[in-house]
Amino acid sequence: MIWKGNNLFKNFKYIFDNKYIQTAGLMALFLSPFTDALGGNSTWALFILLFALFLFGFIDEYRIQKKLQIDTIHIPVVIKVDDGPDSKYVMNDLVKRIEENNKLDNYEDDLKKYFGINLETFIFEYNGSIYDFDRLMSFARIIKYKLNQIEKQLGSRVKFNIAYYKRPSIGFLLGTLFRTEGIIVYQNNDYDNKFHKVADINSRKYKERIEKSTKYTINESIKNNNSMEVLVAIDSASHSVNLQAKSLIQYENIVVVTLNENGTIPYDNDWIEYASEIYNILNNLQTRFQNITIAHSMPESLSIIVGMALENYWNINITQYDDNDYKNVFTMNKIKYYF
Repeated sequence: MIWKGNNLFKNFKYIFDNKYIQTAGLMALFLSPFTDALGGNSTWALFILLFALFLFGFIDEYRIQKKLQIDTIHIPVVIKVDDGPDSKYVMNDLVKRIEENNKLDNYEDDLKKYFGINLETFIFEYNGSIYDFDRLMSFARIIKYKLNQIEKQLGSRVKFNIAYYKRPSIGFLLGTLFRTEGIIVYQNNDYDNKFHKVADINSRKYKERIEKSTKYTINESIKNNNSMEVLVAIDSASHSVNLQAKSLIQYENIVVVTLNENGTIPYDNDWIEYASEIYNILNNLQTRFQNITIAHSMPESLSIIVGMALENYWNINITQYDDNDYKNVFTMNKIKYYF
């Protein structure tokens, strides 16, 4: 169903679903016999009360519909890979965050009522092997198809609210799903399983040129200038990349990117700035090396934003820490949504 019309009357059928008007109808049904029996002014009193409820309901419905016609339509999207909190619980938490941040209520019901949108269809779970790239791409294409559908329905007013967990490596891939604006990214707090808004993306800020890094310290160890490959270790969480792991110790050229904050990025900070610095580092390296491998210790949400910036053009290998080593999951320029 596509939302049309600039006034209430084109959507008049919804007026009878309004809680105030339904209350007026029930009161008319059950109280009318009593007013007839009582006589006097009781009939007029009931009429005035019912009229007031109907009028209030009419105004309330107009307010809701007017707001939905003008405002941004926030669509919560939950993407779960492997373990983590129950996805329906996460969706409910995400809806609460949207309501709190935008002064809304009954938002899930309103999406279903006025737009025919069932939020359960925006829960995506992947339980297969993250090393099965073909299956992983099929999963990503399903998500992209659903996102494209809702963008066609709602146009430029749609804003996706993304809660992704639990594998940061897959976040790089999922970031390529989204356009360059109209995205809010949330990060899970593992201690209380609450999602915090960490980035509101409404521009290509994450790709802006940065002359000097302030969020990260960069240490380069280039031992072979003839080699066209480099390892980039991104330490942006409470634990660091193990450079002595079997698959990493072979690299002669290593760039270590270390978060300046103590352990983790504060939720209140703008995570776009952190993603932008990482993007600038990788952008510089791709002009010097033909093959980049990323070993990372970072939050899932940060990998989403970095993935949005990188897109699927460069020869960048993404690894995942698994069984005391870093295993290759996919290469960014192998990501294809269309054939």
